[in-house]
Amino acid sequence: MKLVFYGAGNMAHAIFTGIVNSNVIDSNDIYLTNRSNEVALKEYADELGVNYSYDDKALLKDADYVFLGTKPYDFDELADRIKPYIVENNKFISIMAGLPISYIREKLDFDSPVARIMPNTNAHVGHSVTGISFSNNFGAKSKEEVDSLINAFGSAIEVSEDNLHQVTAITGSGPAFLYHVFEQYVTAGTRLGLEKAQVEESIRNLIIGTSKMIERSELSMEQLRKNITSKGGTTQAGLNALSQHDLESVFEDCLKAAVNRSVELSNQDDE
Repeated sequence: MKLVFYGAGNMAHAIFTGIVNSNVIDSNDIYLTNRSNEVALKEYADELGVNYSYDDKALLKDADYVFLGTKPYDFDELADRIKPYIVENNKFISIMAGLPISYIREKLDFDSPVARIMPNTNAHVGHSVTGISFSNNFGAKSKEEVDSLINAFGSAIEVSEDNLHQVTAITGSGPAFLYHVFEQYVTAGTRLGLEKAQVEESIRNLIIGTSKMIERSELSMEQLRKNITSKGGTTQAGLNALSQHDLESVFEDCLKAAVNRSVELSNQDDE
């Protein structure tokens, strides 16, 4: 299986590094290219054993999966450049935000199967939750191969393309929302009189430990919470204080705003 990455930025780097480290395919079967930063490509080649090239015809020849990781506003130029060299075996995987499958296929001017994926930055540690949608001509075997590639840097959730907006909000932007919550927790803890460095370190380890509890337990998060909430105790007192604020609405507003913005960006790219 030959993989080609057009664009080797932050997210693409996390993806191809995860694939290499998981040994899903041989690193020698991965090819990178970008607009002009050959220094970065050479570093990746030396570090991971991947290849790089600026020869579009050679890159696309025999390529099974072509990852489109350019900036969305650079895609039209890229499509015009590579479409003379697209061959029947090429299947495209877009990590470009906002560009619909129909738009990508139109610009490539070839009846190639196209998938859109929405990873998050947890791909850097092999724990991205990645939303994925496929064009109608994506075969079952090819879908399985794409799933195996995504599982190399996390897990996949297949949804209709319309629902990628929701996935973008919940998991794509999710790490930033959780980081912000943790920031506020640190601030509140510091105001209790402890040193900020102590609070930050304590909460960092608290988050790691709580995540491992969720990972290793078959219990729901609701039940895990109940298990450590003694009637009349300190945890109950803190939860009672939280219940005075409409946290559900806060998070609902947060996610709706992210969904709406994702739709707006997609509509802008359609115009």
